[in-house]
Amino acid sequence: MSTLYPRLPANAARERYREIMARDAAGLAGWSDTSHLAQYFAPTGGGRATVERLSVIRTQVVEIAAKHGFPGEPIRRAVHDFDTELARTLHTSMDLVPAEAAIRPMWAFFALVLLPDVAVWRFPQPPEDRVLATDITRHVFGRLWWRAELLRDNVRGDDPYHLLVVFPERNFDQILARRRSIGGSPELIRALAKEWPKDWTGMDETEALRDVLKHLMRRGAFQDLFGLPEALLRPEVARTISDVRHGRTRTRQGDDIGRPVGRHARI
Repeated sequence: MSTLYPRLPANAARERYREIMARDAAGLAGWSDTSHLAQYFAPTGGGRATVERLSVIRTQVVEIAAKHGFPGEPIRRAVHDFDTELARTLHTSMDLVPAEAAIRPMWAFFALVLLPDVAVWRFPQPPEDRVLATDITRHVFGRLWWRAELLRDNVRGDDPYHLLVVFPERNFDQILARRRSIGGSPELIRALAKEWPKDWTGMDETEALRDVLKHLMRRGAFQDLFGLPEALLRPEVARTISDVRHGRTRTRQGDDIGRPVGRHARI
């Protein structure tokens, strides 16, 4: 049975956002709570998170943040290490199923009620989407859970989250931005992470990834990439990466970021 977490309605979330947006992490230390008067739970689908469980998760997150300067020091260059460790912790500790993890008001509760100080420390004066979860792929915590969900490699029993270190946030955002296509296939994302070169000396890695994703989406118009297992996807992905890296392909302007691939494509 999965765990159900409190959900914060949109009106209450916006009111809370207005209250905290101009404050810093130190000033929000006393604002954390394990409940809110306006919160609600899904009526079915799992067991409700207890106050004790919420407190444990807050403690875990704060301990990770403290290793990187929370609350007094800006995170600066430790962003990737913090996000990677937190993604692993959220995914292993929250006991979520994807259907529950897709609920925006639940992530709003995490950022605005349970962990407002950590949220504002990670993103000072945060834009709305970082805490309200209007777009989960931009949310301070939701995006990390989903990164771990999509990159979890069950083949590696000793470290199923080893792929979390492959892409920095700006690059993984390229994948999530195509969530109706590339980002909708964990097998394809894992294949991409496993084949992605570590050394991009002399090239812009972000631009290279963008080109690789465009080519994979084009191929999806006539090849069902969603239907292939990871073992067969990896050679296809490796070939596409090699072609882009060695200039054997060319991209066009104006590719549709959200164009579906495989059986989801409309030609």
